[in-house]
Amino acid sequence: MVQRTVKLLGIAYSTSGNVHVQATYNGIEILNGPVTTTLTEVIPHNGQVSVSSLDELVRFETTTDTTGQIPVSITVTGGTLVFRNFLMNYTGSIRTRQATDPNTPIDPDNPDTYIWAVTVQPDAYYSDPNINTVESDGISNLTKNGEPWEYRVNVGNLIGDWTYPIHDGETVTFDFFVDPENILVPI
Repeated sequence: MVQRTVKLLGIAYSTSGNVHVQATYNGIEILNGPVTTTLTEVIPHNGQVSVSSLDELVRFETTTDTTGQIPVSITVTGGTLVFRNFLMNYTGSIRTRQATDPNTPIDPDNPDTYIWAVTVQPDAYYSDPNINTVESDGISNLTKNGEPWEYRVNVGNLIGDWTYPIHDGETVTFDFFVDPENILVPI
């Protein structure tokens, strides 16, 4: 078991002030207050939200032995929150190819010309704790205000995290899959 940091990513919009978010993760309150809010005259449609504009809305601690289907609840007041995903450390690392001989260029098709070297350790690298597919981004049992919510922005055969708009006065609950097979402990 290793202490793990989790980041909730999304973006909040309001036409008149701060968006307030109350959120729980695995039954523990992780946020209850205002979040970074973008003031705008018109709240954009979900498909207009750029992934590069996402904010880290809250950072909290858990452990690498907290895996499986994790219950999550998010309630929004004062605007709209577009929830994207949770990122966690110990879900991977960044590796680069390094030449085995400094006088010979790396040939990606010839593994004798390079070795893989870890350049960012797993405690400092944040990634999805599950594998996204065309059918799933790790979120299941999605409800809005207590009713099943069939929502999906992922159009076509795209793989990646989807975005979920949570409007003023709405509560969204779901289970977020943290894959026990996708944990990388320090080297």
